Amino acid sequence: MNRIPMALLMAAGMATASCATDAPLKAVDHVDLPRYMGTWYVIGAIPNMFEKGKVATADEYRLKPDGTIENIYHYRKGFDKPEKTWNGKAWLPDPKDTARWKVQLLWPFRSDYIILALDPAYRVTMVGLPSRKLLWIMSKDRTLDDGAYQRLIDQARQQGFPVEQMRKVPQRAEDAGKPGFQ
Repeated sequence: MNRIPMALLMAAGMATASCATDAPLKAVDHVDLPRYMGTWYVIGAIPNMFEKGKVATADEYRLKPDGTIENIYHYRKGFDKPEKTWNGKAWLPDPKDTARWKVQLLWPFRSDYIILALDPAYRVTMVGLPSRKLLWIMSKDRTLDDGAYQRLIDQARQQGFPVEQMRKVPQRAEDAGKPGFQ
């Protein structure tokens, strides 16, 4: 029962965050959607109130026959807690621009989703909002080497994101409580 109000608050926050007017973000040129689908572990993020304290977070994307994308957010409130999920959807406002999505966690709230970086192997990505208030670095693996992480942080800084707010998300119990992790 308490999932609906939290979903409403999260969606409203994301919709409000995407309303700011700044210079357009530079997205990647093209995303092969079938290759992008799958589970992306959140390695680092600018934390928002709905993600703080969560561990083992991941976004799972599934391309549907109608061209929309099923978006399932996985998380735990602790490594000893059961996994929970949020179910949302995404779509391409312009089917020719596969790097710019709309995401909806709860009707009628929508948010932009801009793929800012994507490695050629489709193993690492960085996604942000036009407001630059929210940013995620994600990987198909639960870990990402520090050099790759730092390069993405540098790229985000160049696009005007407040990277000093970035925190790593514990994906393994041994990461919890380490410096730099939320």
